[in-house]
Amino acid sequence: MSGGPADPERAARLRRLAAAIDERIEAEYADSTCAWTFAWTDGPTAEQVRRAARDAEPDAAQGLRYVRRLSEDAVALGAIRLAVAASPADARRRPEITPRAVEDFWQDVPLPGPSTERERVLVYAVIYQVRDDHHRNEAAPDDICGLIGDLGLAPLLRRAGGALTPVETLTDHYAPTHAHPAWRYRLAPMTAEAVVQAVRDDPKASKELLAAALTLLPGLPGSSGGGAATAELRARLHRLEGTN
Repeated sequence: MSGGPADPERAARLRRLAAAIDERIEAEYADSTCAWTFAWTDGPTAEQVRRAARDAEPDAAQGLRYVRRLSEDAVALGAIRLAVAASPADARRRPEITPRAVEDFWQDVPLPGPSTERERVLVYAVIYQVRDDHHRNEAAPDDICGLIGDLGLAPLLRRAGGALTPVETLTDHYAPTHAHPAWRYRLAPMTAEAVVQAVRDDPKASKELLAAALTLLPGLPGSSGGGAATAELRARLHRLEGTN
């Protein structure tokens, strides 16, 4: 079945079918390939649309191609999730994320979108930074993936004012001096024990750092959460508060 633009009946059927499956789907005809394509951005997966088309109009759907494009936000979110989901063996290495890897990540996932406030903040920060770096009002997939791989997620989260937990606040401060690149690139924090010890070893720790360490102490096992450590950090915090 050719059914190109010269076949108005099939063209009308395909356009009705596309609209019935999802209003975001466009029925497109390419003269170069003499083929119809259902194309859309984000939304359902290609397999979901393929099944829906074949179930509803098996004859009209013969020879159809299905192309789901990804928006800038979906590309950024996919790259962010790939970076965060690194295995422990890869956590210390700079992530190597490609647009193809992002496409594969979303292949079987319908309606890609952020599920947390942190993801929303990071997606905005990534898109904003890419557009600003390249002085244009768009963010190409290669540039999105390159930014996350080169700069890392922590600087982007910091610039966007994203909220941090106490252990993340301490990690953000001490990771550069404690050989912990997993925070910069993948937002993998240091252990609570490690960051509390870093505060105790830091004679110049600020009030914010001391307060964050004190919130972690009750949950630490053994001597790390003992009364001596608590008394020490509280005394240091009180001294700093007394100077203001």
